[in-house]
Amino acid sequence: MRRALVAGGAIVAGSVLMLSLAWGLQHAALTSPQLLGRPAPTLAIAPEHGQTVQLQGKPVVLNFWASWCGPCLQELPVLTYGQYQHPGVDFVGANMQDTADGAALFESKHPHPYPAGPIIDGSYQSYGVFGPPVTIFIAANGLVTASFSGPLDQTTLDHYLGLLGA
Repeated sequence: MRRALVAGGAIVAGSVLMLSLAWGLQHAALTSPQLLGRPAPTLAIAPEHGQTVQLQGKPVVLNFWASWCGPCLQELPVLTYGQYQHPGVDFVGANMQDTADGAALFESKHPHPYPAGPIIDGSYQSYGVFGPPVTIFIAANGLVTASFSGPLDQTTLDHYLGLLGA
């Protein structure tokens, strides 16, 4: 009898945990509610190769990162793959809380297909970001659709790209 109660309790606890996880993945876009549905704040970066970066006109995945951030390096292959899989989406890396030398060394050791560089206009704080990595998903009309704090995995990136219609 005792084993049946323990097993039943474990099943209930596991079910609650799975439902909470599913709800969280579906509603994680609410992590920065002050931005949702609003125009993306002004932001410009200075990529090393001089590409012009606009945060409007097509969907944007804006990733705030730093060279010293281990989770930022962990998510880099996911973002790289995402850029290749979704050429209609602009992926942009905004370097924050970093030194110029640290960022340049990181960029030389870890090449990727999307522009990245230091913020030269605007701020990461205007996006509600305190530390990297944070990724903001911006619709083609310039409105913030979602944000995600922490390293992205492929499933999570695909979920948020789906919210952009990508």
